[in-house]
This record gives sequence, C-alpha cells and structure tokens, in this order.
Amino acid sequence: MLLATIFGNSVGLLAEVIIARSLPPSLYGELTLTYTIVFSLGTIALLGIHQGMTRQISAAEIRKRQVQIFYAGFSMVLLSAVVAVGGLYIFRGWFANVMSADYLYHYLLLLSPFLFVYPLSRAALATLRAQKRTLPAVIAQQIGGRGIAFVSLLLFILAGREFGGAIVYWVTGPLFALVIALYFILTSELSRNPFNILPDQETARKLWGFSWPLAIGSGIFLLLNRVDILMIGYFLPSDEVGYYRAVQPLKKIATFALGSFTFLFLPVATEYYTEGDTAGLDQIFTITTKWILLITLPPVLLFALFSGEVIQILFGESYLPAAPVLTILSTGLLFRALSGLDGDMVKAIDRPRIELFSGGLGLVSNIVLNYLLIPVFEISGAAIATVVGYIIYNGVELIWIYRLTGGSPFSVNIVKYIGAMSALAILVSRIIPSPIGLRGLVCVGISLILLQPVVLILTSSVDEADIDLIEQVETRMGRDLEIVKRMARKGL
Repeated sequence: MLLATIFGNSVGLLAEVIIARSLPPSLYGELTLTYTIVFSLGTIALLGIHQGMTRQISAAEIRKRQVQIFYAGFSMVLLSAVVAVGGLYIFRGWFANVMSADYLYHYLLLLSPFLFVYPLSRAALATLRAQKRTLPAVIAQQIGGRGIAFVSLLLFILAGREFGGAIVYWVTGPLFALVIALYFILTSELSRNPFNILPDQETARKLWGFSWPLAIGSGIFLLLNRVDILMIGYFLPSDEVGYYRAVQPLKKIATFALGSFTFLFLPVATEYYTEGDTAGLDQIFTITTKWILLITLPPVLLFALFSGEVIQILFGESYLPAAPVLTILSTGLLFRALSGLDGDMVKAIDRPRIELFSGGLGLVSNIVLNYLLIPVFEISGAAIATVVGYIIYNGVELIWIYRLTGGSPFSVNIVKYIGAMSALAILVSRIIPSPIGLRGLVCVGISLILLQPVVLILTSSVDEADIDLIEQVETRMGRDLEIVKRMARKGL
C-alpha cells in the first residue's frame, strides 16, 4: 500500500511537471487559477460530510446502520455537487469580473465536471476507509484514478492537444477514482444502489450535525493552502500565477515523510496519552520529528540551494522567475518538518479546537501578508506570506502542546544534525560551479542522502529511542531491519 501511495504521488508530480512544461507560463497560469477556484468550490461542496461518513460508519456496529449512513452521506454530497455546478454556471461571470480575468468565464465551464465528480469521489473513498478497506481505496485513488488520468494526459500531449490534456487529466482522476471506489462499495455488503433509495432523514440530520464543524476546519486549511494562488491571480498577471503554481507540487516531495509517519505515530501517541505516560509521549514526538527531518532535509536543501537548476531542468527556462519562490518555500518547509506531527499530536491528546484556532490565526496572517506583500514583492511576497502563515499555525500548536503535555519536537541532537547537514550543503553549493545540470543535481541529491548516516554518527545524534522506533517500524512492516539498527547504534 505504501508503494501504491508512492506511485500515485510520483505520477501526480510528474503529470504536473509535464503540464507546466508543455504550456507557456501565461496559459498554465490561467488554467491553474481556474483549477484552484474549482478545487476550492469542490472542497466546500463536500461540507465535511466525507469526514463525518468515515467516523460514523466506523463507529456503527450494525450493518444496516452503516448502509443508512452511506446512503444519506452520498446523497447529500450528490445534491451539494449538483448545486455547486449550477452555482458555478450562473456565477462564472462574477468570478471573471472579480478576478479581472475574462478567460474564467469559459474555463470554469470546461472544468465544471471536476466540481461534480470530485466531491463524490471523496465521499466514496471515505466509505472505503471507514470499512477499513485501505487497499481498494489506494487502488481507486492512486493507481486507478491517477494512473488512468496520467495515460489520458500523455495521449492528448502526443496528439498535440496540451490544453485539452490538462483539462482531461484533472477531470478523469476523480472520475475514475469514483467509478472504481463505487465498484468496490457496491460489490461489498453495501450492495444497494444509492440512487434508487431515499436517504433516511434522521440519519442525514445526525450526519450533518456531526459534519458541519468539520467543514469549518476543512475550509480553514483549504484557504491556508490555496489563498496565495487566488491572491496572486487577483493582483498579478496570469504568467505570475503560472510561475508560482509550477513549484507548488514540489512541496509534496519534501512533506511526504509527514504522511508516512502518521500511521505509526497517531495510535502510539494516543495510547501514551490515554495511559498518562507524558514522558513516552514526549519521546515519540521528538523521535518521529527527527526521522521526518532525515527524510525531508535532503530535498529541502537541494531545492533551496539549487532552485534555479531544479526549475530549469523540470520546467524549462521560461519558468526561471519561480526560482526565488522555490527557495523561500523550501526554507519554510524546514520549519514545517521541524514542527513534526503537531497536528496528529493535537488529535492524540483530544484537543481538536487547538488546530482550528491555530489554523485560523495562520490563515488570517496569510491573507493580510499576501495583501501587503504581493503588490510590493510579487510572487516572492506570496511565498513569504505563506511561510509566515504556516510558522504561526505550527508555532501556536507547539505552544499549546507544550503547555498541555510538556512535550516538544526539539532536541539537541536535532539541532546538531540540522546544523551539520546545512553547513555541508552550503559548502557543496559554493564549491560546485553553476549550472550543474541534471547529472550534477542527481549526484548532489544522492550525496546529501548518503551523508546523513555519517553526520548522525560523527555528531553522536542517535538515541536509544531511535532504535525503539526502528523496531516498531520493523514490527508493523514485518521486515527485518537489522542492518538499519546496526548502523544506528554506531551513532549512540
């Protein structure tokens, strides 16, 4: 399943690179601004119901009750998606006027099918996860949805239809994810057709009552992730949107480790907190943060110090104005990684309002700073605003976590490791002549990865708790990691 997730994320990143590289920045900017608007509306159209479906179906012990929740939730999302598409059709002229972008009037219509299928696909995938059918969910989303969409994109590009390929890619991904997920759902115990059965009104009312607070949280984090693109589109020409949007998918490489460790961290941290073991909770928080940094730091340093080369190799010379943005965003990702799994930590200690409060502060600061900085510093100003917004968001969460548990993701060993690796990376960037090309960039990346165990050993930055974490991963994965443990013990 992890391999399938890696495959899906890799295909998604490659598709974004291909789309950006095949289109001029101005046209790419127009398309991605349109996509950002439609994606935001699609997330709003979900109304948080997909999260409510996951939790309520998981909690329901009676099969009939699970079926009722599925019917109610899917029907509510279906109705919301229809209303959203109708609203987009009616108000697409208003969007074009507000953003001073006439092309939105036509482009929003082209991407309106996404607004219909995306909320439904999320509801279907949420149902599979609620049934603990992780493999079908991964097949539907990562392999089926993204795989088929990627093949469609390639076919359109080979036919010289790059613009249409981008539209088809964004629409067919959630479309096939929906079709495959519904196949798995309707061939399981939930075998009846939801389109032929009216939802139970009481179930729908309870599901809505549970979901709408989650919708507020989803809206906050949606805007925190997307407001920079929207405000660049408001203040600047479309090519600036294209420059900025091109580098955003690269953040997924640097933040992949955060999602990878959630499966291990959340249940263990919840158990420690339930048992009142604050020392164990602090230890697992610190150690997972260190391991997240081990995975995150090499790409962050590579993107920050060689941003021009990365942009030119991936997207071409026409996107070079995005290089400062990649440097700023990559530097900000270092603090994001340094904060560890603070969001999961808040969930583990059962304080979800902290995340809403900190996310709200981060969002407000992000909007204000974007408004002030974009007219002055253009897309670099948007990058600075985004980084500061996330620092405030993560910083407030860490303060609350420390007040409630005494736990912190920071340690002396983490500081030693970051300091040594950063110094070596800066030294390498000063020694190697520019431009270094694709081969040189790959060599630098591999070198940074290979330097990590050496740095950990030379700085004595390994703890006994690191060995314990490796053993837990070993147990969950069912793999023998003795070689990794042997190397780690050398740094004790």
